[in-house]
Amino acid sequence: MRKRAIFFDIDGTLWDHSSLIPDSASRAIREMKAAGHAVLICSGRSRGYIFHEALLSLGFDGFVSAAGACVDVYGKTLLDLRPSQATLVRAVVTARAYRYGPMLEGNQYMYMERDDFIPTPYIAKLYRELGERLQSLDAHYGNWPDVPKMSMIASGPPCPEKIIETLQDEWDFIVHTPAIIELTPKGVNKGTGLTLALSELGIPREDSVAFGDSANDLPMFREAGLKIAMGNGAPELKAQADHVTTGMYEDGIWNAWQWLKAQA
Repeated sequence: MRKRAIFFDIDGTLWDHSSLIPDSASRAIREMKAAGHAVLICSGRSRGYIFHEALLSLGFDGFVSAAGACVDVYGKTLLDLRPSQATLVRAVVTARAYRYGPMLEGNQYMYMERDDFIPTPYIAKLYRELGERLQSLDAHYGNWPDVPKMSMIASGPPCPEKIIETLQDEWDFIVHTPAIIELTPKGVNKGTGLTLALSELGIPREDSVAFGDSANDLPMFREAGLKIAMGNGAPELKAQADHVTTGMYEDGIWNAWQWLKAQA
């Protein structure tokens, strides 16, 4: 099989809400690397939230993080976009004005205030997992130098159209639901990050493969040579896929790896 660059989303693709990676997925990734392929993360998470040893021990060759705002290949930083502090402050003020909790996602830390959010298992998970990596947004107000992107979660009636109308001059948006919005620097996404990584790797687009499960993987799918959707994925993503594998818990990555080997 010719050398490929294989990109993986994290949440819902590599692991579940408990950060559990199926053994078959780990085995498949190690086989991919042993076969000479480049294996990379392509995630909406910033690097400050990609630190789990079970994940990093798989030996990824690069990271497209913060939904494309940051790209690293073989330890070389290719892109590290960071909005100005004024841009971040304006977004925080807007979020709170419309009763959305702002979550600034940095390359070292995540900044948020627990009182901005309705208590949920996800918020509890962030505080449990991040520990000292989770910093007070207000204690560092206007001094968040490591932040490439942010998210907002509604604590009142959601109104994403108001957020977009106010901030669209400086941000692009991924609206997961009316209550959950991701904001990324204009002009970058998982697809632009994938393309930049391919250029550094010297691997043509037709030899790239993207694994994903949710709507925010659509930009990655648009740029990848082969698109593989998880069986537990969103219908709109499956509709764009070249192959729909089984669910994450049903050895989806392993089964897709067998399918991929057959395409050589």
